[in-house]
Amino acid sequence: MHDVTVIVTVLNESHTIESLLMALMRQTHHPDEVILVDGGSRDDTFEKSVSFGKQHPELHLKVIQKKGNRSVGRNTAIRSASTKLIAITDAGCIPHTNWVEKLLEKNFSSDLFAVAGYYDAKPKNAFEEAMVPYVFVMPDKVDPENFLPATRSMLMTKKSWESVGGFNETLSDNEDYAFAHSLKKSNIPIFFAGDAKVTWIPRQNLRQFSWMIFRFARGDIFSGIVRPKVLFLFGRYVFFLLTVSLTLSLLGTWAALLFTLLCFLTYFFWSLQKNRRYVPRGWYWLPLLQTTADIAVMTGSLSGLVQ
Repeated sequence: MHDVTVIVTVLNESHTIESLLMALMRQTHHPDEVILVDGGSRDDTFEKSVSFGKQHPELHLKVIQKKGNRSVGRNTAIRSASTKLIAITDAGCIPHTNWVEKLLEKNFSSDLFAVAGYYDAKPKNAFEEAMVPYVFVMPDKVDPENFLPATRSMLMTKKSWESVGGFNETLSDNEDYAFAHSLKKSNIPIFFAGDAKVTWIPRQNLRQFSWMIFRFARGDIFSGIVRPKVLFLFGRYVFFLLTVSLTLSLLGTWAALLFTLLCFLTYFFWSLQKNRRYVPRGWYWLPLLQTTADIAVMTGSLSGLVQ
């Protein structure tokens, strides 16, 4: 059996932390230790975590207070780990009972590798259901050969972490995507474990959703990562504005308004068609979420460039 340390970073997770720790308690392959780093919570996350560890000593929970972003927290936790295998999940996620076991199922023939686990969601209402396709790679779109690990669900060796210099502590947003790219650029083997799942708890409102997407986009730019679909997104809106301006100057106001309405209807039905099959209850939220995501991606990217 493999010895493994599970690490988690938390910040103001009083309402979710006990569910996460209880899920780690119930693993079919019990972790040898769990290291939780609190980045400076202003609620009682730290106190609840310490109390849980005292009530359940068999979890071997170590709680560390270390102010800083998630990269700082993860690096701190990994340095403190006593095992060479490191499993990572995020606050706000609930690992399935066989999560650790499924991460460990690959035959490891090297000290340099990573395992990309997978995830599902637990939406409580139609809005949260509609949000999921904008956050996850949906099952029918997964490419196992090129699926990059995210800290919601991943495993690696401490040596793999060391070989790429750890998590970049200057990055506060989307730092795990940059880390995964570093693993790939270093030719460290990455295996996909589709059965190693954690359940993600969706954001509760449009403001939280837009802030999350904004941070993802800003984090990409900070990391020097420019996704082709982001360039296409900017190009789409630039083309629309130029075409409206040209129509207005050549054909007049009514033609420009008609063209704008046609574009709006096309956009509306496209946003429905794109994700409708994933959202049986909350499909009517899709156009609003698509618009919000577009705006958040563009403003987040521009913010990253400016900063």
